[in-house]
Amino acid sequence: MKEQWIIEQDNFNSVSEIEKFESLFTIGNGFLGLRGDLTIQNRAITRGTYINGFYEKGKIKYGEKAYGFADNWQTMIPVPDSKYIKIEVDGVELFTKNGFFTKNKRFLDMRNGTLNWEFTWKDDLHNQLFSGVLVTIVPFAENGTVLHHMDIELPKQGMEVSITSSIVLEIDKSGDEDDPRVSAHFNGSTLDVTSEGDSLFVHAKGSDLIAGCKMEHSIEGIITKENYSRVAANRVEKFWSGIADKTIQITKIASYSYGKYSDKTNILKNVDNELKEALDYGYSKIADYQQSYMNDFWQRSDVVIDGNEEAQLSLRYNLFQLLQSTGQDGKRSIAAKGLSGLGYEGHYFWDAEAYVLPFFIYTNPKIARSMLLYRISIMDTAEERAEILGHKGLLFPWRTINGEESSAYFPAGTAQYHINADIALGLSQYLDITDDRSILEDGGDKLLSGTADFWCSLADYSDGKGYCFNAVTGPDEYTALVDNNFFTNVMARENLLLSAKWLKDTVSEDDISRWLEVANNIYLPKDKRITPQDDNFLTKAKWDFDNTPMDKYPLLLNFHPLNIYRKQVLKQADVVMAQMLFRDEFKPGLMKRNFDYYEELTTRDSSLSACAQGINAFWLGYEDIGWEYFLETIHTDRQNIHNNVAHGLHTASMGGSYLMVLKGFLGVNSSYNTIGFRPKLPTQLKKIQINMMVKGSKLEISLTPDVISYLSVDADMTMYHFSDKIELKRGVSIELPTMPKLKLIVDSLQKKTKPEIEEEIWNVIENKNLLPEEVLVIARNKDERDFLNEIGYSSDLIKNSNYGSEFIKYRSSKRTFLGKRPKSKY
Repeated sequence: MKEQWIIEQDNFNSVSEIEKFESLFTIGNGFLGLRGDLTIQNRAITRGTYINGFYEKGKIKYGEKAYGFADNWQTMIPVPDSKYIKIEVDGVELFTKNGFFTKNKRFLDMRNGTLNWEFTWKDDLHNQLFSGVLVTIVPFAENGTVLHHMDIELPKQGMEVSITSSIVLEIDKSGDEDDPRVSAHFNGSTLDVTSEGDSLFVHAKGSDLIAGCKMEHSIEGIITKENYSRVAANRVEKFWSGIADKTIQITKIASYSYGKYSDKTNILKNVDNELKEALDYGYSKIADYQQSYMNDFWQRSDVVIDGNEEAQLSLRYNLFQLLQSTGQDGKRSIAAKGLSGLGYEGHYFWDAEAYVLPFFIYTNPKIARSMLLYRISIMDTAEERAEILGHKGLLFPWRTINGEESSAYFPAGTAQYHINADIALGLSQYLDITDDRSILEDGGDKLLSGTADFWCSLADYSDGKGYCFNAVTGPDEYTALVDNNFFTNVMARENLLLSAKWLKDTVSEDDISRWLEVANNIYLPKDKRITPQDDNFLTKAKWDFDNTPMDKYPLLLNFHPLNIYRKQVLKQADVVMAQMLFRDEFKPGLMKRNFDYYEELTTRDSSLSACAQGINAFWLGYEDIGWEYFLETIHTDRQNIHNNVAHGLHTASMGGSYLMVLKGFLGVNSSYNTIGFRPKLPTQLKKIQINMMVKGSKLEISLTPDVISYLSVDADMTMYHFSDKIELKRGVSIELPTMPKLKLIVDSLQKKTKPEIEEEIWNVIENKNLLPEEVLVIARNKDERDFLNEIGYSSDLIKNSNYGSEFIKYRSSKRTFLGKRPKSKY
């Protein structure tokens, strides 16, 4: 249906709506991004055109600086804007207060990769109507090119028309020093703006980078009487005037390039070459190629949802923006806000590998490879950073553009050492799913060995515990500088084990032994009933949610960090995030108890949290809250859930949308060169269809409430459905029930203590290599039944027609709370 591919705007009166759509209508190709401000209407709030990787930097000003603090801030900065086109007809400028719109609609066409504006404008002075359409394309065929194509129908022939087209650099100097999520360092004072011929250059003196822009045009339907160019301090303009036909066409092409200031001549050549090529192609061929590119993307990447049109639209929107935001040349990655705004200063975080990378691994492996090559390209800087902090190996920056650490607040920045493992696990997942071993030869081997060496040097051995990691920060930034953050420790262990796995034939036996010695003896915090977030988390008082007004959220903007650090309160999922990544590490009852406990303490002040919480909820049978989290994740930007989309989009939530389908609905688990599925469709949906690339073959999946079908298009494939090993033959579809097959009945729990019961159940599960869903445990009395509910089983008898047998369905008891914060509007 058309509306499931189209995002529309028809409200141009509300400032908040204009701000929102300026971000939502961002259009780009991973190198170049344009915010969706329509400057032709002179209604822009925050304009912006950005190049992924073009930034300014300068010294961070500390009140008190200590050794090893990050030296320089980095901020993505705007480049000259090409959207400006002014049109006058018989002396009247269109789209001003001299008239009004009788039709005014913009829409983002995600199927074809275009931004479109349709209008009819009435000139009050002469009572005349002008109608037309403006199409903007940022082609994937060329890194630095943007095309604006306008068709305008005039009231009559023979009217005198003048056109002024500009490229303009305007610097927004209104950084918000009170909000760390928004750029506060940059004020434009270090920029030089110069022109050379018809080209406009901006030189960032701190980074010594220079970006150039030049425009060319094709104008039809005008007999030109006058044509000239002019240059001002921050703009280049081209002007035409003449007598027009009834219809005129304006095609404006602008090209961009950047590099070191010393390479200015080559930058200009690059701009000229791209312009010439784009002009030779023309609007029609560029539009056709863009459509072809998008068709290929959607064939690989689309997730078709039957049962909720708004969910379908938001999910497609998120995947579309991930494509537009991610670099594809190994020199750049994806920023926390993509190319949609200056929120978080254009920095790359762990969002890239933890949330976005899996989408590309399963759909567009070449882009995933590029993201990993970016991390490989900054390893020299990561090695220097590790040395500065007294460690061996590599320490990747928490937030960066050029590879240097730029987080000025180290307790919630540098101390998040888990960034190393996030990247290493992303590389391992890429190797598992693609079978592309060549990336190891291109530096992936050094990345794995360098991160493994880092963890060995960071670890301290403690008698009675094992190897510990002290003074670290996990994903929850409301709890900083703690000992043995569970997420960090389990991630370090996996980093070491996976490095040993992938490099066992290429590094020394001493290295492998050292990595395995540490990995197998890493201390993981434990408690009688739940998994502690760190050594001391459970000793703190809980945050007073009941007396915290809603206008005091997010807490980071309203309370001193020390007030927050001293309490049990979470910005985002931490232990629950670990459960999402390592499901089989946790017994079902422990997983449930962890989820219930931390759900009450999690503010969701971070947009990264809902995804992990939602996946856990679906696994545990909390379908109501799981569905709420799914909608919160996919609608984060379209519905402006966090009220800050004006600063830019939330790429982690976009990646989280795909993760919720991948892990929450399909139950995908990939590790040690295998892929498995534990599917369950939410009751709110009728069907989903999804394609994946697994080991070079396209895997087509269709999931309904009762049945899932698998089809490997290009090659034979081995996979797991629950714990059943499935051999797929190329081109042959198989259907399997979504209810796990009952494989074992445990019926010997009488007269045993609760620990004995739990031990017996898990011994059976582990010894027979089964999943908890596949085991029936029979309770003979109320005590046993209550205990089975507690550890993750229910004694509700159901009929499974697929197997012709009755058994107890594995699920958790229903949650009765949603935490201390109110439900979202969904």
